[in-house]
Amino acid sequence: MSKLKANNRILVGALILAIDLILFISFAAIHFVARNRTELLYSQQAARRWESGDKKCTQISIFYSEDAGLKFSDIKNIRNAIQKKLYADSLIENSKSDDSLEGARSWIDAYSGHTYDDVRKDSNKVHVNVYTVGGDFFQIHNMPLKSGSYLDMKSTDVNQILVDEYVAWNLFGGDNIAGMKVWIGDDVYTVTGVVKCDDNQAAKEAYGEYNSVYVPMEAYSKAGKKLASGEDASSGLSGNDTLTDESEGTVVTCYEAVLPNPIKNYGLNTVAEAAEIHFLTDEEKESLKSSLDFGDREILENTTRFSRGSLYNRLKSKKYEVMKTNSRVYPYWENEARFEESYQIRVLRFDIIALVIFIVSFIGIGVIIYMSLKDKLHDVIKRNF
Repeated sequence: MSKLKANNRILVGALILAIDLILFISFAAIHFVARNRTELLYSQQAARRWESGDKKCTQISIFYSEDAGLKFSDIKNIRNAIQKKLYADSLIENSKSDDSLEGARSWIDAYSGHTYDDVRKDSNKVHVNVYTVGGDFFQIHNMPLKSGSYLDMKSTDVNQILVDEYVAWNLFGGDNIAGMKVWIGDDVYTVTGVVKCDDNQAAKEAYGEYNSVYVPMEAYSKAGKKLASGEDASSGLSGNDTLTDESEGTVVTCYEAVLPNPIKNYGLNTVAEAAEIHFLTDEEKESLKSSLDFGDREILENTTRFSRGSLYNRLKSKKYEVMKTNSRVYPYWENEARFEESYQIRVLRFDIIALVIFIVSFIGIGVIIYMSLKDKLHDVIKRNF
């Protein structure tokens, strides 16, 4: 074997190893950043916060179109069905909720809707996103507070409002405004606190053009109708979180639950069954792809959405997503997560390319070693015989 040929092989092998080393360092750095990015999505981490000891939990979200949005009676029915299922499977001790035992609660849920409106303070007025919320919304979406507190969903006074820092500065010129009064239409709301707006890229892309406020859904009634003051304990409601269909405000376009998940897909199937969502067969899914009819509601498991398996499934179906003709409503926290999913799918593509390069490199190094050994063996045979 000529020295030139041997040197060339060594050079090629060294180049391959150098490329692999650079690729491995890039792989590690990209994955470190990607993991940290998902950790910042606090609205996707509710199951982890709710878990204790060996109890595994999952977070499930359902998104509806405005036309298919839920009424309060629908929320009550879903809660009852989940409660009964958990009781039947011995995951809770009573078929009726006892939310007075806060530490003993086995699951939580929240619901929300969205509209636009003007918030006024004297002569100042700001056009805002109004998120009408209920249930354990701020346990699932524990956005950071700059001052004050979240809405008190157990209070008899439902005319409360939580504003973001932009609304606070536009109306009051500061953050410490808890207890101040603002107007939406003819209704007066008491500010409970100010939330900080995320400054990560996904949040900036998803937050939207307008500033945001949060009010109890029961309070946001255009007709100003009075709400019922009692509720059966079996509904799964907490305290004064009462539900009635008398309100003419927003409909529920997002329902979320955090519940035990002792086996894979238990929580997903439980919430889907409670909401009367039936999963499609593979044949039905193929049919939907060609008809472009993707329905007016969607259920997903937030807890596993950034796993490699889920991202790979999204990658396979991504070409169909741009063709959807549905009118489902995604709140900003879901759009934020979807923006992040797009980034994570790009990382997955990089993973696939890197894996192919590693395999090809391994084969290349193997070929170089094989050819070098073959030439050495040929030289030995030639010298001896």
